[in-house]
Amino acid sequence: MDLQQINVKVFTTEDSKINYTNFIKVFNRWMAEADSDDYLNYADYSHVDAGPGVLLILKQANYSIDNAYHEHGFLYNRKHAADGDNGDKIRQALTEVLSKCEQLEASAELENAVHFNGADLLFMINNRHLAPNTSEIAEAVQADLTPVLQQMYGDDDFTVERTSEDARERFALRISANSDKPIAELLANLGG
Repeated sequence: MDLQQINVKVFTTEDSKINYTNFIKVFNRWMAEADSDDYLNYADYSHVDAGPGVLLILKQANYSIDNAYHEHGFLYNRKHAADGDNGDKIRQALTEVLSKCEQLEASAELENAVHFNGADLLFMINNRHLAPNTSEIAEAVQADLTPVLQQMYGDDDFTVERTSEDARERFALRISANSDKPIAELLANLGG
């Protein structure tokens, strides 16, 4: 299986205070500071209950402060093909989302009100044709995902569970680690 269109969501900590207007300020700054034309625009869906919040649209990926199922987190959505083997693609996605989470935590616009829990992740394949929500796909994906998570979490235990067995749902795995490692350490463990 050639994994593509990997999505990773890093959930916020319980004490985080989400202010969508402040995320718009961050996304506008990221667009202004970008040294490429990859950044296109942002979309404000904060009025949608349990929706995508504020979405930053790029050519290769989208970022959002997502609130699906009333759980806030930062979502990385890779839209186009990525190179390398599946482990490389998973590592790239985790490195990208954790790097952006680290930048967000340091953003003055967020007023130190948003923090991310690297021990609580959602891993998805946003392509039902490539990755139907089956136990066979879950086994195949976990075979590639587990070594990368072991590298990222080190000696900390973690669990990986399907979020749903409903074939109509998008394939997703919830990753829960017994870890208090900060985002910077998780990134360093991945080589980022």
